[in-house]
Formats: sequence, structure tokens, C-alpha cells
Amino acid sequence: MILEKFPEVKRLSSSGNLIFVSELWNDPEAHPTEVPVARETIAEVDRRLEHFRRHPDQFTTCEAAKERILGSRP
Repeated sequence: MILEKFPEVKRLSSSGNLIFVSELWNDPEAHPTEVPVARETIAEVDRRLEHFRRHPDQFTTCEAAKERILGSRP
């Protein structure tokens, strides 16, 4: 359906397609207030954040997880 509306996209090379997709993917990040977020999603994020604040000892840092997974490397 999109390609029917924008036939010029079909003429892009493979690398052009990757650039195009990358720009499309990043666009919502540039305009976060325009991205609809369900109330349920916001409530779940709030719930998880509150759980983290109350029980920080149940979580680990990215660095600690990476170390645990990969072990120490020279």
C-alpha cells in the first residue's frame, strides 16, 4: 500500500532503502510528543519504575550483566 502511494521508493537502491528506512525509524525519536502511547503502556512503565525504586537490589547494571555473561576478557 505504501509503495503504491510512493512509487519512487521502488526506484531506490538497496543502500538507498537502508538509508530511507533508517531515517523513517529515527523520525519518531525527533518528535516524541507526536508518538501515541497507550495509557496501559504508560501505567506499566510507571509500575516498573516504582518497583525499581523500591527494590533496587533486585536489579543489576548493564555492565554487571555483560561481565556475568561474557566473563572477564583480557
